[in-house]
Amino acid sequence: MAGDGLIDGYLAALHARTRGRADQRDLIDEIADHLLSAAERLEQRGVPRAEAESRALTRLGDPRLVASLLTSTPSKGTVLSLFFARRLGIFAGLASVTWALAAVSTYYGFTALSGSWSQESYLASAMLVATACLLTTAVLFGVNIRARGRVDAGTVWITVLGLFATAVAVLLAWAVTIWLPVLAAAVTWTCIRARRAHAGSPAFAAALAVLSPLLAIAVIAVSVFGVITGDEMDLAIWASVAALGVLLIAGFVDIAARVSHTFRLTSATA
Repeated sequence: MAGDGLIDGYLAALHARTRGRADQRDLIDEIADHLLSAAERLEQRGVPRAEAESRALTRLGDPRLVASLLTSTPSKGTVLSLFFARRLGIFAGLASVTWALAAVSTYYGFTALSGSWSQESYLASAMLVATACLLTTAVLFGVNIRARGRVDAGTVWITVLGLFATAVAVLLAWAVTIWLPVLAAAVTWTCIRARRAHAGSPAFAAALAVLSPLLAIAVIAVSVFGVITGDEMDLAIWASVAALGVLLIAGFVDIAARVSHTFRLTSATA
């Protein structure tokens, strides 16, 4: 990227002046997120990349002044929150793979369409869905930490929703109309809260924020229709799980790529 040297140099200057902080790496990472997001918003308005980065740096201020403010402010964050924030890309990658496996396995475990349904296939697919929900919760927690810089009330409630969806998926994986809407609500809430976090592109965040609740509504509508008509809705239910998987895979791959890019910038200053 043409203008990355400007941001890279700024981060290097901050790194040299904040060596006394135990959470230095996380601070530099958070500032990198802010700078990249600001430059991206300016670029979307038609500002050339190099100029956009220059403006973003100007708005943040002289690195010496910023460093002096940072070194005089107590460290923030817990070991747990820093763990998830630092490993957001890893969790996003693992969640993507697990959702891909879950989308395939639920065809055999949640429906009889393949002609080879068994209790074992259901249990296997249920465990994959539950694992995918748990990894999704970890990603949502990490995104909220990166967006807010701390564990606030919203982060706690989003995590509770994700864990609830995971618990339901473990005990009642077939009850898609319960755990899928709850997980979709957590995803949508996170996307709305994380608009300014450089943990994924705005386009993917907007798509997830809009499509997740629509998918949840569709799942509930399909279930109600099946109850009223008495029809088997196995295919529609499986398609809903697969659609959620596709949405989250796309979003998580984007997050992993963005976080990896930010990590390369911050690692270069170390």
